[in-house]
Amino acid sequence: MKYMLLLRHAKSSHDDSSLKDFDRPLAARGKEDATRMGEFVRDIDCLPGVIISSTAKRAKQTTQLFCKGAGLDEDEIKWDEDLYYGSSHDYLAAIKKAANVSERIMLVGHNPKIEDVARRLCGNASIRMPTAALACFEQPANEWNQISEGLASLKWMMIPKVLNELGN
Repeated sequence: MKYMLLLRHAKSSHDDSSLKDFDRPLAARGKEDATRMGEFVRDIDCLPGVIISSTAKRAKQTTQLFCKGAGLDEDEIKWDEDLYYGSSHDYLAAIKKAANVSERIMLVGHNPKIEDVARRLCGNASIRMPTAALACFEQPANEWNQISEGLASLKWMMIPKVLNELGN
C-alpha cells in the first residue's frame, strides 16, 4: 500500500503588493498552522518518508515549518519548481518518479492544482482544500510508478480549523 499526503501551503501574506506571487511569504497564522500540521502528523504517527515541495516562498516556508513541527530533517526535502509553474500532471509525475524508500510521500503545493490532483487520484471526487489542509490518500501499489489516477481512496483529511476546535 502507498500513502500520498497532499498539503496545501498555509495562509500567505498579502501585505506587500509589490511582491510577485512566487515571492509572497506566509502570514503569522500560516506559520502557526504549518507547524501545527507537522505536529498533528507526528502525533498520529503518519510521517512522510519523502517530501516534495513547490519552490514558491510560501510553500517553502510551509514545508520547513511542517518539518519543524513533525521533527523531520528538512535536508531531506526535494524542491520542485514544477509544483509551482507546472500543472497537476507534474504533481502526479513527481509521485510516480519518487524513490521507493518509503510507503508515504508528501507533496506541498498550491490550489487549484492540489485539489485537481486530489480529484484525479480519487476518480473525480471533489475535495476542497483550504490553506494548510492536509489530505491522506491510499492506493494499493508496490512502487510509486504504479500509482494510477482514479484508484486511490481518501483515508483522512485535516484542516487547521478542526485542529483549533479539538484544542490541538
